[in-house]
Parts: sequence; C-alpha cells; structure tokens
Amino acid sequence: MGAEGIAVSQYVPPPSVVSHNRFDTRTPLQQVFYWEADQWEQFTCEWVRMRKDEFGYLGVEIIGGTNDRGADVVAFMSEQRLNGEWHCYQCKHYSDGLTLDDALPEMIKPFAAAVETTRTLPTKYIFVAPRIHSRLKDTVLTPAELKRRFLSYMDGRTRPVAALTPETRHAVRELAARTDFSMFWTVNLDEVLEVYSKSPLFASRFNLPPTGEPVKLIPPPVPGVNEARYLKRLLDVYQEKFGAQIATVKDAFEHPASGQHLGRQRVAFFDAESLRMYARESVPGDAYQELQDDVLDNLIEVAVRDFPSGWERLQAVLQASGQLNISGSLLASHFRNSQRKGMCHQLANEDKLTWCTGGSW
Repeated sequence: MGAEGIAVSQYVPPPSVVSHNRFDTRTPLQQVFYWEADQWEQFTCEWVRMRKDEFGYLGVEIIGGTNDRGADVVAFMSEQRLNGEWHCYQCKHYSDGLTLDDALPEMIKPFAAAVETTRTLPTKYIFVAPRIHSRLKDTVLTPAELKRRFLSYMDGRTRPVAALTPETRHAVRELAARTDFSMFWTVNLDEVLEVYSKSPLFASRFNLPPTGEPVKLIPPPVPGVNEARYLKRLLDVYQEKFGAQIATVKDAFEHPASGQHLGRQRVAFFDAESLRMYARESVPGDAYQELQDDVLDNLIEVAVRDFPSGWERLQAVLQASGQLNISGSLLASHFRNSQRKGMCHQLANEDKLTWCTGGSW
C-alpha cells in the first residue's frame, strides 16, 4: 500500500528483463506514471486484446472521446456489439489515485446511455488506472455498498447529476436500483503488466529487450533455394582458393579443405535465420532489419578494401562482424558470434556482400 492509502502495484519484471538503455533504469511501473492519457488508453486496449481468447471477445475497440458515454475501450461478446453482451474498460490516468468521487460520475454514464440510446448495460464495467485509491477498491469489492453509495449520489445535487434532465435522472436511478453492482470492477496495474509482459509489445513499449530464446534451426541435408546466392558466393571463394574442381555444393562438401568450413557457414546462416524468425515473433516493428542495416553499414567498409583473395575478404568480414558494438538493438543479447557470421551470409544471399572481385556490393 502506498502513501495516503493509495494502492500501488508491486509488479517487478522477471530478473532476465532489464533495460537495454543503461541511461534509463526506470521500471515499467515507473514509466507508466509519466504517460499521457491517450498512451494509457492505447495500452489498455492492447492489454484487453491480449485477453480476447480468455473472455471470448469477438472484437475490441477504442471509443474514447467526448461522446464515449463512459466507454473508452469496449469488448464485444456477440455480433450485437453494444446492443448485446459487452465489457467496458474505463481508462483513467491521473497523477493521484483514482477515488470513489472520481468513479461515481463515470458510473452514471453507462446507465444514462442505456436509458437514452439502444445500448445495453455492459456486463462488466472495469476501471483501469495506474493508481487506485484503497477506498475505491474496498467499495467496489462490496457491490451492495457501492450500490448504496451510488444511489445516494444520484439523490444529491452534484454537477454530473444536475446536468441530467429530471426524466433521465429518475430513469437512471430506477435502472441502477434494479442492477447488480457486481458489474463494476477495478484492476491492479501489476495484473495488467503481468499479462502484457508475455506479449511481443512489451519490449517495444517499455524499452526492454525481448525475453525467451530463438529456436535453433538445423540446416537441411540438401540446401534449399533460399540458400542459393550465399552458397554461390562461397563456391566462388572455394574455387579461387582450392581449385576449379569445386563446381557444386556437393564438391565443396567432399573437398577435404572446404567441407568443414562450408558446414560451419551453413550452421551460422541458419542460426541467423532463427534470430530473424525470433525477432519477427517476439519484437514488434523491424528490429531485425534495423540491426541488419547497421551491420551492413559497418561491414561494407571492410568488404570494399583491397584483399589479395576472396578468402581473405570473407575472413576479414566474418572477424569484423564479431567485433561490432550493437548494444542499442533490442536483439543485442541474442546476437551471438554464430548469428553475426550468419548475418554476413544473409547479406551475401541478398547480393549486399560479395567475396570475390567482380561481384556487386
């Protein structure tokens, strides 16, 4: 429990999850408190979408705005959408904890919408806020008390109540009196972050590296068409160094000098491909492409130097790849030496690197 009775999340990221930016040591919890209201709303929508299967949602949308009638994020449970069963997520991002006095005016809105429009009441109405005052949490946990407080509020003359027409005010109170107030919930920030931390969006949203490890890919016995270009580049190197008798990949594997080398390069290529797949599934955006572009910018300066042979150019580039400083990438912790060498072959596979003279860069 935080100061002044405000419930504060105790969420702590897994030990393996640390900021990749050494100048920003803020936890996700700390970062959230500095967001703008629209960032919080988008974050809430993303979190709700992560729970679609759990709750059987057919769709999740942001409605938030001046005429949202208390529905910032809505989740539909039937094709009837707001005319059927649905859940409402009310997003509040205040510098202080969300209080009961903050919540009561918002609670009028779903009832007024049900009275004045064709909307049904949501079966769940959830307040989502970084900080929630303990008094609000305690009251929501006792639906009968929450209902009593709301009906008493409707009998008062506060501005939100006075803004209703007498007819609407009476209808809202009557509807509320017939309603089970267990529809109202609050959610703790640590619960939100626990779900969110399992998403690929977590790393991007909070400036953290992705969790988990790439799945190891084993090179197939027979090279596929996806390997054709970089293997041709390697064959050029082997022919130049060991002799023209190495005309095919099979020849290169059978040659006593090039066979083991070629095997290692194929393992490295597939290690890099596994990292590419991992990035696609675990990191939003183009983190792998950005990393590859940065690597190429550095390695091309090595590759364009004068070398007596393609073999020496290849070895120089592979060695340089292991010395690159790529600490700014979300993938830095996974970019091991084998993946670095494999990326060189990926770049050769895309005609961005070549080893023997006469090729294009």
